[in-house]
Formats: sequence, structure tokens, C-alpha cells
Amino acid sequence: MIAVPRFPKRCPAVLAAAVCLSLLAGPGGAVAGNAPAAGASSGRQEGAEADSLLGQWRPREYRLREGGTLPVDGRISFHRPDGAAGGEGPGGETTGEWFVLFFVTGGDGEPLRGSAEGGRFSREGESLLLTHTYHLSAGAAVGPLAEAPLALALRTEAEAAENHREPCRVEISGTEMTLFFPSGNSMAFHRVGAPPAGADRR
Repeated sequence: MIAVPRFPKRCPAVLAAAVCLSLLAGPGGAVAGNAPAAGASSGRQEGAEADSLLGQWRPREYRLREGGTLPVDGRISFHRPDGAAGGEGPGGETTGEWFVLFFVTGGDGEPLRGSAEGGRFSREGESLLLTHTYHLSAGAAVGPLAEAPLALALRTEAEAAENHREPCRVEISGTEMTLFFPSGNSMAFHRVGAPPAGADRR
């Protein structure tokens, strides 16, 4: 599942996670959704299907299989990079790349755990397969989640596709999305702005 691994103060992981923010940045260097370009939608899905996966989403809540929730914040992005393979596959699936940077926060909003991950994805209906090419996570114990030491991984796409696959289920309703992980946990998201032109429509 997407890792939910308290950054130690002044921990180098904070700098590394900040670098990962650039993966979610738009061409101008700002995280997409924080400063929409002139003329862009600021939250409404204009001219796009309500169940499109492509675009950026902000996590709202981490739901534990044991019951209860944890507050989270950050971004997850699904996109088709320019010039890269992706789009409609022979079975009608949608493919592309995904990146996530999120934090489990305390009552005062302080980040306690964090994760930055990414790789390739494919979606067909409610089935979503994530491969984990990049991984950075660390954090303190929060609720039922055990303390997680700093973990770093940089894999080839072939290795990720062969040995680091995460089959999930996705539900999208308008501006809301829920990802259900193999662990039994799930995460709720809210769409950031409108999806890009040509977004998938399943």
C-alpha cells in the first residue's frame, strides 16, 4: 500500500521530501492546484467527466481497517507525461505515471509521518494498479501505525513492474475519490482544480 511511515527535527528526510515536491510541480515550478493559471478552473470540472482519474487530488482522511481515521495532507497526481507512452491500452485501460507526497499530521497540523512515492499506473474501471519505482518514507508511531525508520528506494521500471505492484480499487464521484489499498486501509481525496484536457472517462 502507499506507505504511511514524526519526522525527526532537522532530519534530512524533510529536505528529500521537499525535493519530491518538484515531481508534483507544474512547468512554472509551483505545485499545481495552489496557483491556477489565468483562465483555469479553480475547483469545478468544466467540460470533463466526473469520474476522470487524471489530475491532482488532495488527501483528506486516512481510514484504518481497524476503525478510526487519521488527518492527512499533501497531493497525489495521475498524468500522461508529454512524449511518453500512455493513454488507451488494448483493453481500454488508462495508463500513465503517478506521484504522491503526503503527511499524517497532528492536531496542530505538524507533520508526524510522511511518504513520497511514484511510478507507473494502469486503470480499468475500478481496478487501479500502481507500481512503485520511487519510495521515500519515515515517521513516528501514530495510533495503530508502528514507527517507521527512514526508507529510500530507487528502482528500475522493470523491477517495479515485476516486484513492487500494488493492486488497488478506486471509487470516484464528482470531486471526491477514495483509494482502497490491499491492507484494508483506504484514503479519501478531493480533486484539486479540474482534470486536464483529454482526461480518461471511466
